[in-house]
Amino acid sequence: MKAVLICPGERPTVSALAQTAPLALVPVLGKTLLEYWLDYLVDRGVRHIYLLVSDRPQQVQSWLGDGLRWELKVEVVPELYEPTPAEARAKYRGNETAGWLAGPDDVIVMDFLPSAPEHPLFRSYADWFRTIKDWLPQAASAPDRVGLRELKPGVWVGMHSRISPDAELRAPCWIGENVLIGVRAIIGPRTIVENGGVVGADSEIADSIVGAETYVGELTEVKNSLARGGTLINWQTGFCTHVPDSFLLCALSQHTTTTKAGHWLGRLMAAAVMLLTLPLGLFAVLKGWSRGQRALRPLVAVRPQSASSTSAVDALVYHEFTAVNGWMQRWPQLWKVARGEFAWVGNRPLSPAVAVMLSNDFERLWLKAPIGLFSLADAEACAEPFDQEARVHASFYAVRADWRLDMSILSRIFGLRQLRRTSFEDRL
Repeated sequence: MKAVLICPGERPTVSALAQTAPLALVPVLGKTLLEYWLDYLVDRGVRHIYLLVSDRPQQVQSWLGDGLRWELKVEVVPELYEPTPAEARAKYRGNETAGWLAGPDDVIVMDFLPSAPEHPLFRSYADWFRTIKDWLPQAASAPDRVGLRELKPGVWVGMHSRISPDAELRAPCWIGENVLIGVRAIIGPRTIVENGGVVGADSEIADSIVGAETYVGELTEVKNSLARGGTLINWQTGFCTHVPDSFLLCALSQHTTTTKAGHWLGRLMAAAVMLLTLPLGLFAVLKGWSRGQRALRPLVAVRPQSASSTSAVDALVYHEFTAVNGWMQRWPQLWKVARGEFAWVGNRPLSPAVAVMLSNDFERLWLKAPIGLFSLADAEACAEPFDQEARVHASFYAVRADWRLDMSILSRIFGLRQLRRTSFEDRL
């Protein structure tokens, strides 16, 4: 059987939802709207879908791939404007009359979730929030939600999410996959944190949705709102604002840094070092577990290419070990080097809260260099990672960085560590 899906085009009443992706690809409780519809139609026996897309069809095609995941054939048809159901039905029924779904469901405009046409999504931000909130129990009971668990009545948590024992989760609330919740944070009631979200310590979120890959900073209060990247929308009034302070709200985008951090030779070396030192990494993990600690501490860093004090910044999540000190504490960051998001040598990562403390253009040069596993401040054995001396070294490196300086920093760092180890052994 066949069907036609019409992806929603422009919806001025909820335009902020479509800033980074078409409405068909906006996350709804861990899945895109299009994903819900494909699953629904497959369950009804549909095997061939014409997908009419007027908003960023290439992005939809890239997300969809070959459609084999759903075991169906999906043809993405770019359109200059969003056709009406009558126009789509006339276009496709005129060519082929056999094999279509019976009844009015053969042509569908994705303005609602499957089986819920009485709850339109895009009339207002309030409709969007209420519909998703009411969809929570149905989404949680779906058989394809692998790894989703109900911590207590009305509180659902997805796979690989880390929640501080000191955090408070108030039902109903939904924590997606790969979410980080900081200490003493309060989540709920009627709150959704989509996949990849990060909520800082002592934050409070209620009657709100935190979008996918969105960072909510420490001591931040979000109520009656939709937080998406650096955009905050009051769903009650429809008022939309951009939050310029990245330590309060910003995007945790997943694109790879296009700087020297991505040099293939450095990435290959990082992977090799990780493999060779894997026993040390396992020792650090076991040491943390033996102390009853989490082996890894998640941290947030500002990406270097977003080095502006007034514009929104992108950020990324990285980790360090909790039970060891020195270089071994940074061992998990070798994976970031291997992925091309860190360099071997650069400036050390800064959290959004610390980055906003860079007070002038000279200090903000810190963010002009790649994030490094090692830094010039390390080579100079600076006592504090963010003191005045460290800021000067970071700015100097951003201006004068080249391969000779990188090699000098690496040789001095390993030389210093060798000297320290020797002097310690001498004292023994």
